[in-house]
Amino acid sequence: MRIDKTEDASNGGTETAKKERGHVHGHVLRYMRRGLMVGAFLPGQVMSLRKLAAGFGTSPMPVREVLSRLVAANALEETKGGSVRVPRLSPDKLSDLFAVREMLEGMAAELAAKRASPALISELAAINKQLLVAIEKRDILNCLSFNQKFHFTLYEAAASDVLMPLIESLWLQFGPTMYMSLLIPSMPWNASDHEDILAALKDGNAAAAKKGIVHDIRTTCKALLSVAGSQGIELPFAQGADLQFDY
Repeated sequence: MRIDKTEDASNGGTETAKKERGHVHGHVLRYMRRGLMVGAFLPGQVMSLRKLAAGFGTSPMPVREVLSRLVAANALEETKGGSVRVPRLSPDKLSDLFAVREMLEGMAAELAAKRASPALISELAAINKQLLVAIEKRDILNCLSFNQKFHFTLYEAAASDVLMPLIESLWLQFGPTMYMSLLIPSMPWNASDHEDILAALKDGNAAAAKKGIVHDIRTTCKALLSVAGSQGIELPFAQGADLQFDY
């Protein structure tokens, strides 16, 4: 194959550009995935290429590529008009997602409890302390962020390369509805299930750790289903506020 000398001479620059594009793409993907999982993007919110690209300080291309990838993962959906938005989950879809969560996350908690070290328990306790402070302040984004961090720190301790990608896929799909859970008066956001899980880890009780996770998931699902379709809850989400969070 003939290689043009000019092209060959600039190959180093091309490789550098590719690496930079890869870095930008990875940065955008991590931010978007994290935002969906913690509920920083809301049901019904339209993803603006212009705003997102401006926020990242990049061109629309890597943002468009990431959005397409998230559509393929069922985390976002494309409208008839060609825009991309966060889906609103039907009660049936929500129930289905949370039922699968119970199975997978319950298994992960059980495995993690069998491997739990004092360092893990200490880390989880510190995260939960931050969550309690956020709850007391009614700091919604930090509530969601520390809640997700507690769960994922626990599940990662299960050391399962199979379970984690499946759990992440579920959180990408239901994560945006978690914002709604903090607006429900009947939802007991007090981290009591987390306290039970920590106690189970200290006792080395894997069954109790699983029970705590399942109860946590089931309680949230019940609260969300109680207001599913409520216009009073959904209206704020359609406006799609610009939210900032740590990732």
